[in-house]
Amino acid sequence: MPDSPRRRPTIRDVAKRAGVSKSLVSLVLSDPSRVSSLRRSLVEDSIRELGYQPNLAARSLVAANRHAIGVVLGELHNPWVLTVAEVVREQLQAVGCDVLFSAAAIHDGLGVGPAELQALRDLRVSGILVVGSADDAASFEAALGETPAVFVGSGRQAQSNTAAVSVDDEQGFGLVIDHLVHCGNERITHIAGGAGPVSAVREAAYHRAMLRHGLRQQVQVVEAGPTVQAGYEAVVRLLASGARPEALACFNDLSAFGALQALDEAGLSAAVTGYDNISLSSLGRISLTSVDSDSQDLGRSSVRLLLQLMRNPDGKFARQLMIPPRLIVRSSSLPRR
Repeated sequence: MPDSPRRRPTIRDVAKRAGVSKSLVSLVLSDPSRVSSLRRSLVEDSIRELGYQPNLAARSLVAANRHAIGVVLGELHNPWVLTVAEVVREQLQAVGCDVLFSAAAIHDGLGVGPAELQALRDLRVSGILVVGSADDAASFEAALGETPAVFVGSGRQAQSNTAAVSVDDEQGFGLVIDHLVHCGNERITHIAGGAGPVSAVREAAYHRAMLRHGLRQQVQVVEAGPTVQAGYEAVVRLLASGARPEALACFNDLSAFGALQALDEAGLSAAVTGYDNISLSSLGRISLTSVDSDSQDLGRSSVRLLLQLMRNPDGKFARQLMIPPRLIVRSSSLPRR
């Protein structure tokens, strides 16, 4: 006969084993500095021996002067998301908030959806920050309920109880195309980022920038995705079709890395640009021209907006912020000598 599942230990079990009250166990979990070292050791030993795991939602509610904030990461494969998340963590902890991280599926291309938000709501967080791609499913707003939320770099528009902080991709891709045209390129192909609002915004910005330069006949978009592999495969297909672009304006840095690899294997050269300016872009062998989205400003602004929403949900303040981008020019896009 199979063993029955072992019951998870409770705070009552910890208190009984340590010979103390439940309230003292709660105090050790929420503010251990207020408990004597002897009694704290008794409780901590009991927690360790029983394998007790505190309820995060309950802990966040123990102290009235603290808030638990849920941070959902939409693209774990993208270093830019992790950089912004670290800024967010530092900012939240600096104002005394507890931070609970969650993540969407790593490579499904859909970004954050209702399931991730509902999981955080079940923990009774005071607010939610979504960093990276976010699904546009109809059930999204229902999953949020009344919980204040800020979307960071997701391409979403602010709603009644949400705010959004994004990079001005219209300006960013305009800077990219201006630079490539200035360097003498006309056959500029866009390696797109797949499904999602951010990809749509950047592709539309590419089209408008090309039209502005009178290059309607040179517009070419190759469907790809936000990963190194997607960029690589897209450029392999492009080259196999016989196309020989002068420049590749890629959705992000990762897809640009893949594009560079495909060009290298084919023994061909073209100007290549990325987007996000992740740390790897500045490495000497890559030296990728990229659009810097100022992750520090994104992180700080998103936390400030969320705290405003939490304090005053009906307040009259800007809920849609655009961060101006900068073009960082490196050797990947410069004319070969």
